[in-house]
Amino acid sequence: MSSRKEYLGCEAKFQQRVYVVRIAMSQGTQMAAIRSGISERTIRSWKSRFEDFGIEGLHDKSRAPINVANKKDRSGVLAAVLVRLEQTEPGLTHLQTLIVLMGEESKDVPTLSWLARTRKRLGITKKKKIKTNEHKLRYEIPTPGFLQIDTKLVEKDGEPGEWLYQFTAIDECSRVRFLGGSLFKSAAGATKFLEDTVSFFKTLGVVVQRAQTDNGTEFTLPHNELTLASYARGETSEALFTQKCDELGIRHKLIKPRTPELNGKVERSHRIDNDRFYSRFRFATDHALDHALKNVWMPEYNEQRPHGALKGKTPMQFLKERLEEIQKQKELEEKIIRIPMPADEKIAA
Repeated sequence: MSSRKEYLGCEAKFQQRVYVVRIAMSQGTQMAAIRSGISERTIRSWKSRFEDFGIEGLHDKSRAPINVANKKDRSGVLAAVLVRLEQTEPGLTHLQTLIVLMGEESKDVPTLSWLARTRKRLGITKKKKIKTNEHKLRYEIPTPGFLQIDTKLVEKDGEPGEWLYQFTAIDECSRVRFLGGSLFKSAAGATKFLEDTVSFFKTLGVVVQRAQTDNGTEFTLPHNELTLASYARGETSEALFTQKCDELGIRHKLIKPRTPELNGKVERSHRIDNDRFYSRFRFATDHALDHALKNVWMPEYNEQRPHGALKGKTPMQFLKERLEEIQKQKELEEKIIRIPMPADEKIAA
């Protein structure tokens, strides 16, 4: 097991504090410390922040200084001159000289670093930000059983503005998918789909270990202050989907909000659905959609369609070969363990 420390982001830290405070409020600080591995002193501090400021008190505090000793231009004279010169003199060095000449009322000396900071603060140098994909590194998981789960809107045939829903679970290792159609995008529907998914992968010899989802209300609690505060006080239970994951021994992992690229494999498979399936068929009922997904599109996708990411193999072919490799590796490890040690090595040990 790796001993590397796992660093949590701001949102993950906030969710951890909400969870620990919930335990502390219902079972006591000592039990919360035992279950979370966090010191009682820290938990008491979190409880105090929650009681004083509510759910907002569990967010990270700002580390910015309240007062800045060497703040320049408190009167705003130099900043006003800077705004007037913005269109004519963009160079910092020339700008510094002109501001000294034009801002005679101020005794502050504008440094180059102050000029750069002030222009940025006033939006003078603001440039259009180009959104870049921060998660562009490809990765592969060698063990089957790690799923990405999501929902997809399906337009209802003959009823513009009405929708059906497709639930999708894809194995990150083999790209094998399990699909289901539903009339509603609900927590109960997502929970039932998870049970069916686990049963499906069990028939393939795969044990589901993790379910990764977005923050939709079918998978987790609504992300608002009232719900989070109620959850922290122990008045609100875990989401149905999370409860079912705990019951089945599956880890439920939520991706960062507004980052669908973190569920890239299931999102990419939805594009294939549009191109190869929904361009040919339309559905008026959820029963027809569910039947077609399970009996027409799933077999075609899993057993007939080759994937470039799998070197031209179908998901089922890749899964079968991967399971055989894992089984051979286990047998080899067992043989190595059973090899008797020489007598002199036993004595040395």
